Amino acid sequence: MRDMPRGNVAIDKENAKNVRNGKIVMELPWMMHKGELVHLFSVDVPETCSLCGSKLYDNKNHDRFIFTVAGTLKIPVVYKRCSECDNLECCEIVGVDGSRNYSEEFLSKSMQGRNEAKTSLHNTGRAAEIFGGGIGVDPRAPCPTTLWRYEQKLGGISLEELRETDVSFNGTLHVDGYWVKCGWREFIEEVRGGEFSDEEWKKFWRYKVIYVIATEDKVILDFVITDPKPPSSWLIPIFKRVKQRLGGENIERVVSDGDTAIIRAVDAVLPNAVHGFCVFHQLKNLTKKFLEKFDNIDDLPTWGATLYEKGQKLIKAKNVKEATKRQKELEMVFDDSSARGSRRRFENKIQRFLKDKYRENIKHLKKGFVPSTNNVMEQIFSFFSDFTYQTKSFKTKSGLKNWAANTFNNWNHRKFNTGKHSGLSPLDIARKKGPPPKVKR
Repeated sequence: MRDMPRGNVAIDKENAKNVRNGKIVMELPWMMHKGELVHLFSVDVPETCSLCGSKLYDNKNHDRFIFTVAGTLKIPVVYKRCSECDNLECCEIVGVDGSRNYSEEFLSKSMQGRNEAKTSLHNTGRAAEIFGGGIGVDPRAPCPTTLWRYEQKLGGISLEELRETDVSFNGTLHVDGYWVKCGWREFIEEVRGGEFSDEEWKKFWRYKVIYVIATEDKVILDFVITDPKPPSSWLIPIFKRVKQRLGGENIERVVSDGDTAIIRAVDAVLPNAVHGFCVFHQLKNLTKKFLEKFDNIDDLPTWGATLYEKGQKLIKAKNVKEATKRQKELEMVFDDSSARGSRRRFENKIQRFLKDKYRENIKHLKKGFVPSTNNVMEQIFSFFSDFTYQTKSFKTKSGLKNWAANTFNNWNHRKFNTGKHSGLSPLDIARKKGPPPKVKR
């Protein structure tokens, strides 16, 4: 704690609007409350029950002490009780959220001061060197709020670097979305004026989607954050940015999971690019179903190995003719089977699964889409899935954007420890491949 200055201290004339009986009197600002202009810290007394609408009667008088920028205010309020359902209601103080003992303007002012503060909780100069850049020089480690503020500043730099990094490109883009929790339920319900069902909240409000564009070398080129199930118009700007960087003539193929918004955005911005749809998940789910029956894929019986191989060929079929041929071969295998009991139930399960995948893939193949088994996005998203699982819900879209920018920038510069790319980062690998190939006309 700092020593208070001794002697007379000059009063801030900006705050000393009027002095009465030795006290500074400040005029409270006006605020919009329920469609009317009222003074800050005015008391709104309820007349009817919020649950049943019945008349309320006075139950108990009470004084609330509220911390404000002007000091601590004593505000008399009254508790009222419903004459029908016995519900207890309290007066609402304008500018104070619920039953808190501090006002919104006091909280804002406190956070502003805290952003500039430091704490000696972890008294290490090293932490200050790492996180203190651009914030101020201090031999002590910064507090969590200061670290958060630094991360937000760094996010803008990371995002700019992502969008300006010059890399070699082999003609194929990979696009996919990753769902992340974001937002407050009670706050949104209050603003909206109604409650969400759990299903509504899970599907439409609780999540944001990070759409990522990357190369086969796992280099993140750009990303955008949207609500679940966005229209194509939300994704068009990100494709325009990537097209401007790489050149539309160099982008030959775009691989996605078949998302309608992605397909329409690609058609609008890159009409000459070939669509590819990733079948990695389909192959993964097929293997999972066989592992539910057998312990090891390498130890399948003859009939199981035949079924597994033909199922893979169906999923990886490159055109309508090949897919139809593979489907007919499978139907012959199922029709000729004389299996009984659990084996028959298993075959029926695989038959239904592969028939659904055939119907799903045939729609893409008829449009000229090409199947892809590359799992670039799976590797990218698995990189930070554990982080998002352990992190608290992101409160703001901008905070999520800065966090994603820092994460992707870290991924691009992270070096591999093993394998043929040991000691190299994704950016190093992309640059090592040389300039993009020329497109044949």
